[in-house]
Amino acid sequence: MEASEDIKFTVMLHNNEQEKIKVEVKHAETTDGIPYYVCNVDGKESQIRKDEKWEQIWGSLTHKQVDELGLAISEHLGEL
Repeated sequence: MEASEDIKFTVMLHNNEQEKIKVEVKHAETTDGIPYYVCNVDGKESQIRKDEKWEQIWGSLTHKQVDELGLAISEHLGEL
């Protein structure tokens, strides 16, 4: 399967001090076409995907941050 187009965008997220920070998000796919998102949070990479709910597959985000980031991605993509 061919890779999807290079989709990049920025969303806002609260850090551990509850300050809003910009998060760079890039859409990616596994070799079998399953979508996930590479997120640059304060210079650290995290990867999340949506199964039944948003979950982290790599990184050190809190559960609350994963939920907040997933919601922001869904809103950006118009999935809500």
